[in-house]
Amino acid sequence: MFKIIGLAGGFLVASSCLAHAQLGTTTTTTTTTTSPSGGIRVSQILGSTVHLQGTNNYGKVEDIVLDESGGPAYLVVSNGGRYAMFPYNGGNFDFAQRAVNYDVTPQAVQPLLFAPNAFPSVSDPQFTTRTTRVFPSAVGNDKVKIKVKPNGNIKEKIKER
Repeated sequence: MFKIIGLAGGFLVASSCLAHAQLGTTTTTTTTTTSPSGGIRVSQILGSTVHLQGTNNYGKVEDIVLDESGGPAYLVVSNGGRYAMFPYNGGNFDFAQRAVNYDVTPQAVQPLLFAPNAFPSVSDPQFTTRTTRVFPSAVGNDKVKIKVKPNGNIKEKIKER
């Protein structure tokens, strides 16, 4: 009986030493692009390059516009001294490359450009309509409904809250 207990104790000590030796030689490197809490930091977005279809450097993210609940609604993008506001949820973020990709052409965003001293109001129906035309799936469709008739005419219905 004492031989079995001694033998079991020997295995226990040996396995403990082996486990300790293995823990000491294992190295893990983790790179993360989010904050320690798992969220996204504004500093990871500001200054990011904005890519549109056919361009690798359309502009830079200069600011972020928040919605009424405090969440991100629009990215303010600078381009050659002019600005545009792109829907936050319409972009595909690559935090490792500090880039935001939008699936639209530079020509499509022309109606969204404004001067630095002429920021549009995000509650203005004209702004919402223009943005919805460029980013139909990204803008809250509860405010603007757009129907394209078979003859090509566009019918817009703006729901006021």
